[in-house]
Amino acid sequence: TRMGIAHVNELCLPKLGYHVDIAILPITDTAEAGALLYDKVAARAKEAVRAAMVTYGGLVIEVDGPSHYDAARRLLPATELIRRHLALVGCAVVAVPYWKWDALNDNAEKAAYLAELLSSLPPRASSRASQGG
Repeated sequence: TRMGIAHVNELCLPKLGYHVDIAILPITDTAEAGALLYDKVAARAKEAVRAAMVTYGGLVIEVDGPSHYDAARRLLPATELIRRHLALVGCAVVAVPYWKWDALNDNAEKAAYLAELLSSLPPRASSRASQGG
């Protein structure tokens, strides 16, 4: 919310039977409530969200705690499967590993990190091609 991006926490996707940590909602041109703390970073993140909403059928952020990884910090197969299922229904998934998030010092760094992740989403065509679609 501090970045001015509308979202829903713990959204259930009945079609898949999964809950996603954060579902990003489409950005409208109407003014959003509340002041933005990080105007430049928020503007960059919003532009990335707009592009993702055009390119993908949805955008989710998964905040992955320790239970999503093995001892070597590799994603567990169950988490990888959920990601594949989300991609198959057209969702872009932005993953936030807990150790990277915990290493960030303040809200400004966290906002910049999220903006960078959102800005680095691959084009959908290449991600679908890698899935045989």
